[in-house]
Parts: sequence; structure tokens; C-alpha cells
Amino acid sequence: MMGTIRRRRLRVGLAALAVGLAAAGCGSGGASGTTDAGGVTTVKVGLIPITDVAPLYLGVQQGFFSAQKLKVEPQLAAGGAAIVPAVVSNSNQFGFSNNVSLIIAKSKGVPLQAITPGVGIAPDNNKACQVLVPKDSKIRDVKDLAGKTLAVNTLNNIGDVTIRAALEKKGVDPEGVKFTEIGFPDMVTAVETGRIDAAWECEPFVTSLQERGARSVLNNYSETHPNLAVASYFTSEAYAKSNPDVVRRFDAAVRQSLEYANAHPEEVRKILPSYAKIPADQAAKINMIAWPTTFQRDSIEELVRLTQKYKLIEKPVNLDDLIQEPKG
Repeated sequence: MMGTIRRRRLRVGLAALAVGLAAAGCGSGGASGTTDAGGVTTVKVGLIPITDVAPLYLGVQQGFFSAQKLKVEPQLAAGGAAIVPAVVSNSNQFGFSNNVSLIIAKSKGVPLQAITPGVGIAPDNNKACQVLVPKDSKIRDVKDLAGKTLAVNTLNNIGDVTIRAALEKKGVDPEGVKFTEIGFPDMVTAVETGRIDAAWECEPFVTSLQERGARSVLNNYSETHPNLAVASYFTSEAYAKSNPDVVRRFDAAVRQSLEYANAHPEEVRKILPSYAKIPADQAAKINMIAWPTTFQRDSIEELVRLTQKYKLIEKPVNLDDLIQEPKG
């Protein structure tokens, strides 16, 4: 029954997305961001105000984008549901989204392409997202999650897809776990009041809950793949075709920013309060995530397999269609 409800909700959500894209022109406009007399192109980039996108803000601060004659205008959104249609309609020229959202959109014919790695994990850098339970919870091990209610920020997405995969690896039937949708900030109160049994949190809320005594019972990202590619920067097929040089320059600036963030974690911590609702003292303590500068294709293949296994897509997505890195 729960699987049927999830599939029904997914079809409704994707239908709404398709309608929204059609109303927005579905990427038919090839107009680029404006370019001034000095050759500087202004681009709007759809972002989520979380730790994951810190490299882009650092890159702006360090002049990596201006060196590529780009001016970045961040367009903050709650998630990919808003960012994808904005990019495909050319309201934004680029966007940031988790890879499961991009896989689902691509499977439904949404004309987008991933161009640059966004964020991921590494074997020694993988604690930024975890499944947590209250300190006095009777859940002592992952197997105790059977029959319990577990919150994710968005249903039918990278959270519950990787949690299902991790549960199966641990011998727990994911169909026996009830997933509910709660925003990351609201999960803290939901856990502490007993409204839910467990929460899948990402930083800075992992640290916030752990400081209150919460315990981690599952690291779903690392259980799914040790080098999981979590999210990517993407653009529309129409924009990439009409503005290949802008896309190439954006890609170059982002990759330089990713390298800089990996080499300067303390600067990442310092810039977080400037765009995310993270106090400086908390930013100094959170678990960092990794920013790979190349696509971890085998891990994205695994996400495609899992997304189909859990019936969020009907047939596999070809990675050569989804990932199209700029040339030159």
C-alpha cells in the first residue's frame, strides 16, 4: 500500500512539473544571461542555502568567476523542485540539485544536463548526513528501525532512496519503515518531542542534534557507495546549445572553486554564515562534506539502479545523456 501511494504521489508530482515546464516555455528560449560592454556575463544560479554550495560562494569571493568574465547572482530556493523548472525555462541559467532529482527529471524527458560535480562524500569525509535517534530512544541499532517512523526532508528523493538501499544492506526490509516528510530544521523539534522515531538529518542539524545527545544509527550515504556523488550543477539543453562558451567558463570556475574548498575547509566554515542560517560558532563544529572535481560515474550508475528498483523511474537513464561535461 505504501509503495502504491508513493508511486501515485510521484506521478502527480511529475505531472505538475511537466505542466509547469510547459507553461514556462520548457527551455525553448535560447536567451542567455546579460553581457555588459566589458564582456562580463551575468548568470543566475539556483542554489539551496546549505553547506553543499559553499564552494560557489568561495569562488565568487576568490575571484574565480570574475576571472572567467562571469557575475553570479544566486537565486535561493528550498530544493530542486523549484530549481529545475527555473533552469529549464531559462529564468536561471544554472542550478544545483541532488542527482536523484536529476535522474527522475531526465527519465521524464525534462531537457536538462549535468555539467559539473556538485558535492559528494569520501571514505574519510562522510558524516554530514546521518539517521539519528533521541538519546533515550529504545532504538539501539539499525535493525530496530523496523516498524518505526523515519523523517526525510523530501519523499522520493536521494534521502529515502539511499536509506532504503542502506537498510537492505543491513538486513532490514525498507517496506517496514514508514517515511514521512519534514523539513530539516523542523526535524530537531520532531525528534525531541517524540513525534518521529528517527530523522535523516544533514549539517548543520546533525551537529545540533548530537549536541543534544542524539545518536547516529545509520550512515546511508556511505552504506550506499563509499564515494557517493550526491549532487551536481546543471543547465538546460537549450542554454548549453546556445551558450557553450558561457557554460564552459562556468564549469571552469566551479571546478576551481571545488578544488579551493577542499584545500581550505576553514574558509568554508567562515563563509557559511554569510548565506546560510548557520551561526559562526556552529559552522566551526559541523562535519564537512567532500567536493569531488570529477563525476563519480559508478556511484551515479548505482543511484540510477536504485531509483529504478524503488520504482521512481520506469527505465534506466543513460549517463551519457544525463552528464554532458563542457568541452574545451
